[in-house]
Amino acid sequence: MKKAIKIFIILLMVIIVFSFGFILTLHLFEYKPADTTALDIQRSDEINQNVSLNNPIKIITFNTGYASLSQSEDFVMDGGSKAKMDSKEEVQANINGIQSILMNEAADIYLLQEVDTDSKRSYEINQYDIYDDTLEYASAFAYNYRSIFVPFPLNPSQMMGKVNSGIVTFSSYNITEATRVQLPGSFPWPVRLANLKRALLVTRHPIQDSEKELVIINVHLSAYDDGSMRIDELDALQEIILQEKNQGHFVLVGGDFNQSFPSALLSYEDQETYTYKELYALNQDDFWEAYPLNPDWYDEHQFQLIADALVPTCRLLHQPYDTEVLDNNQYYLIDGFIASDNIDVISYRTLDEHFLYSDHNPVEIIIQLNQ
Repeated sequence: MKKAIKIFIILLMVIIVFSFGFILTLHLFEYKPADTTALDIQRSDEINQNVSLNNPIKIITFNTGYASLSQSEDFVMDGGSKAKMDSKEEVQANINGIQSILMNEAADIYLLQEVDTDSKRSYEINQYDIYDDTLEYASAFAYNYRSIFVPFPLNPSQMMGKVNSGIVTFSSYNITEATRVQLPGSFPWPVRLANLKRALLVTRHPIQDSEKELVIINVHLSAYDDGSMRIDELDALQEIILQEKNQGHFVLVGGDFNQSFPSALLSYEDQETYTYKELYALNQDDFWEAYPLNPDWYDEHQFQLIADALVPTCRLLHQPYDTEVLDNNQYYLIDGFIASDNIDVISYRTLDEHFLYSDHNPVEIIIQLNQ
């Protein structure tokens, strides 16, 4: 009996020491970005085209789901069990599909989210380099997730491990400046050690025969908080876009807001009183909810909230995508754009890719700058 107790105590001490050492290692190697970081601009010497006031501009935002959240997948944070695909070949097939979308759509600017550069969860494939070689545009990349090891989910076969991921803006126009802007808020310690560090990617594009600039902001806001972090992040975003607009610049924000656009709602009174349209209503009360964007601030300051409600932009990953009974899927309208009032919106639409390569559909907008 004494021997069994001694063995138990030794094993317990080993577990405690290992756990302490692991958390200490994560703490020492935690990604701690500055409030603002100047980013390298790829192919800046190869692009000689400025934005024109006379020509329309086609922009696509697309959360690519690290090329690992396609129709066949679920995700542990949404109620599923997985965090990675079963093979490198499956990830590569999704990358090939995403490449085809990028090439076929021939947009002037792409805003991509969840692009891995060197992550175990996507088999160390540098997705940014692949898309960069595909488009040959000017580009800037901002990390928003870096961890030497993410010990989640607890299933060893699905554990994420090393993660290096972020958001990227590709532009067929000149980029004079690219900046990573750290967003406020974080999860409590030690959860934050292996969690995302959300940021904005701000790129500045000169306009031909004008002192004004087109300011493009790529966003991927928080998802699995209680909603308060998303509000803080939006407050920071609003301060930036209002400042840019007041300086006379043209401002366009695009990305994955992880909040429902007003066009997904039947009614909205405040942040606690709202009703979703049938397509976006929760099928189960315990499903992840995309809290609504508050339209009042944007109306007051003359910004446009733009999303196409006819086609969902995102699905819940509580299960693989049900292609037979579409109503069995949970849909959201969380990807779209914010535009200053000196931008004319010619058209916008969600590209219905049926979530073939990602849990998100791409969203397209065509704009023209208002002289």
